[in-house]
Amino acid sequence: MKTRSFLLSTLAVFIFAGCSSEDAREGNIPGGELDGKAYLSLSLQSHTATSRAVNVEEKPGSSGESKAEAVKVLLFDEDDVCLDVADFDGLTVGNSGGESGGTGTPEAVASDAKLVPEKTKKVFVVINPYTDGSKGWNLTADAVKGKPWSAINTAIEAVIANIATNDNFMMASAGEGAGIEGALMGVTVHKPDGYTQDKIDAAKKEAKDHPAEISVDRLSAKVELAVKNPFSTKPDGAKFTFGGWELSVTNKSVKLYSELITYDNATPGAVYRRDKNYLKSEQPDISDNSTMETNMDAAFNYLKNIDSESEEMPAVAQSKGTSLYCLENTMEAKAQQLGFTTKVVVKAQYTPNSLTENSSYFSWKGNYYTLEQLKTEYKNTPSGGLKTDLPIFLKKAKLVAGDADQSTIDNFITNLQANGLTAKTGIIGRFCAVRYYHESVCYYDVLIRHDQNVTEKMALGRYGVVRNNWYHLDLQSVSGPGTPWIPDPSDPENPTPPRTDDDESDAYLSVKITINPWTYWTQGVDLH
Repeated sequence: MKTRSFLLSTLAVFIFAGCSSEDAREGNIPGGELDGKAYLSLSLQSHTATSRAVNVEEKPGSSGESKAEAVKVLLFDEDDVCLDVADFDGLTVGNSGGESGGTGTPEAVASDAKLVPEKTKKVFVVINPYTDGSKGWNLTADAVKGKPWSAINTAIEAVIANIATNDNFMMASAGEGAGIEGALMGVTVHKPDGYTQDKIDAAKKEAKDHPAEISVDRLSAKVELAVKNPFSTKPDGAKFTFGGWELSVTNKSVKLYSELITYDNATPGAVYRRDKNYLKSEQPDISDNSTMETNMDAAFNYLKNIDSESEEMPAVAQSKGTSLYCLENTMEAKAQQLGFTTKVVVKAQYTPNSLTENSSYFSWKGNYYTLEQLKTEYKNTPSGGLKTDLPIFLKKAKLVAGDADQSTIDNFITNLQANGLTAKTGIIGRFCAVRYYHESVCYYDVLIRHDQNVTEKMALGRYGVVRNNWYHLDLQSVSGPGTPWIPDPSDPENPTPPRTDDDESDAYLSVKITINPWTYWTQGVDLH
């Protein structure tokens, strides 16, 4: 499932007494002995693009996603205690050119043997590590020597630019086994059968001829959105124009290594992982409405709405066919909930079939109205219904004062003109029975599915974004308008609480996914 592999060769040698460590590090073996030392050779290569299963496809990364500058190899003993850090900076990495066909250009080049502790039994590889002072990981020998792997494998607060920028994508060992110890790859030490230079050279060659193979993952996930051609707009006569998209509910923390998680009905080759806030008990405390938003904002990035005309709306402007990266965000089955699941927000213009394309309109109880039609409906309603709901909207949208009496409201509605409404009106007046769509603009919510083979509602592995996976969302059809406001689960006024299960929420888009290692998933989307 992984696109990048590391070939490691280790060689323990018994050297003659009397040589200096500097001589040994340069590959010179004068008479003498170096106790407790070994040699390690590293070769990095990537697999070609392959198809593992009907639903899962592998794709090589671009050159900007694949370049390897700093290459750190953490060395561990049999008890998972770090012995040292070996640098392989500048080593030629196979397929680091990122050729789209995955042909392996350039070819992998094995490094010269490097001196390492003889007790080295396991390794962990990190490429392009984020080491910005106290904010990133400190992987220097002074910081990690003598520490157990469990203490080194920490989670940090980060933004996506820390680990995913062009020519500088952070990558780390993918791991194979269960638990955090599954991150460490065992290596075999090859010892010479004598102490002459010829025998030592022969042992080095034997080690390099039988390398250990290690896969690495990018720490980021990748999301892209496209619009299918032809695109279906329903009902007949309705009009739809794509306007842009952005990510929301993205994680603010990332682990150096996240444990592999097994789940039922997994697509062959697909994996799931455990991030810092994987358990329901690890997610933000939302029990108190007064602190809920603050707690949620501390853990995740949310696209927010505005509450006044003086505020600027967040841009939802990524064009179709573009990609964005985000930090891994996974959750146990019962924790798959709206407030904590990474999603895509789509901006569009949807005009019902009875109205002029891209015109402004209101909706109320499933019906659509121009401003004049709404005013007429209000005037003809003696009490209750729209006579109750429209004033609530006007007050929430701050078009009339919160304490305005009925006479004031009636007079305002009678004299209301289209230029008295703006692109922000329907957003400020959100969560009301009456909705205002300025120039037909609306927003759709798309929860990102992980494994399409998991069809049972709320089953583990159904939602989330996993490191080194590429999620392709394909908009296929639309059958109704979204909301005039950005769907934000952290909004304290949102009548749909953040603890709502992902499979119990109103889905405006159904999605068909293809996963990548980049494991590549495709998710087809129907907007409702």
